[in-house]
Amino acid sequence: MVRSALSVLFVCLITFFILSGAGCAPSKQVESYDNLKSDADLILTESSHQHGWKKSDCFFCHIKSNIHQENKINSSLFDIAGAVVESSGIQGCNGCHGRNGLAQ
Repeated sequence: MVRSALSVLFVCLITFFILSGAGCAPSKQVESYDNLKSDADLILTESSHQHGWKKSDCFFCHIKSNIHQENKINSSLFDIAGAVVESSGIQGCNGCHGRNGLAQ
């Protein structure tokens, strides 16, 4: 009986984490990251992108309409970022943010 209850609890917890995005915050209105100081900081690393490292679906966590809203680091890349993502989708992210730990 206890084992069955623990199994149900485990399944419920796993389901909760999957549905909650496990670190994503889709309720954000604007993407804002205090660790960005220059264009070099745009390249994703395991330490700077812990929840999404080696994940290929950027838009699972990063709501497309919320990204590239403010040019907080005065990046010359900012003016084209929205258009690149709009035309290339997720593949467009690689140009500024690197491969996110994924193989080609």
